[in-house]
Amino acid sequence: MSNREKTLLYVLVVAVFLIGNAMAFKVFYQPKMLRANSALSVAEGKRLERQGAMDSVDLFDKEIEWLKRYEPKAAATVQQTQTKLQQLVEREAQRNSLEIKSQKLQPSIEYDGLTYHRARMEIEVNGMEAGLYRWLDRLHSPNEFRAVTFMRLNPQKGDDTRVDCQIVVEQWFVPEETS
Repeated sequence: MSNREKTLLYVLVVAVFLIGNAMAFKVFYQPKMLRANSALSVAEGKRLERQGAMDSVDLFDKEIEWLKRYEPKAAATVQQTQTKLQQLVEREAQRNSLEIKSQKLQPSIEYDGLTYHRARMEIEVNGMEAGLYRWLDRLHSPNEFRAVTFMRLNPQKGDDTRVDCQIVVEQWFVPEETS
């Protein structure tokens, strides 16, 4: 073989070697790197998610402590809870010199999958603004698992010193165990 043929052979071998390496890179190495990078990004996402959960554990601890302190005992029926709620609403309205214009019990929210059931009542009252605010403050009590979930205030027609107020108040409760 002449020098020229030897050089051509070396160039051809180097070219085949480079093309073979490029094909091996595309077929074997690159897909494995893509899978590894994908797994790395998934793992990083999970790490960030768990880190966020660990950072917010103090918030949940405070909520769990509050719930342990104020959660009502399981010993109430819907009727008992509605009766107590109605008595409380009427008693507080009288105490704050409010005139009850209408009241009606709303359908309770009670499903088997729920931890807390809700007794609901709609009431419309009329009275002075200060007494109305004291009444609303007494009714809306998260520590007693009670909330005013709807409210509409209107000035009374003909007397601007008095206010008409329509509210829906709900009492959350743990239903008694049925055997």
